[in-house]
Amino acid sequence: MNTVYIHIDERLTAKRMRELKGELTKLPHVAFVEYSARSPHDMLVEFEPHHNVPMTLMSRLERRGLHPDIMSC
Repeated sequence: MNTVYIHIDERLTAKRMRELKGELTKLPHVAFVEYSARSPHDMLVEFEPHHNVPMTLMSRLERRGLHPDIMSC
């Protein structure tokens, strides 16, 4: 598995983070999504290594009106 660390500029509520986690977990090739209520801007996503999941994640978050950045991948 590969992991991408995403920083979201907006401060999200725990409810909104749970909603995003549920949505992103349903994407093909995404295995796991993790966030912490203590770090409401950060999200870790594990995915199958041979797929272009990071750009799919960015597009999905941007379509939700968010401003994400990939911090590491």
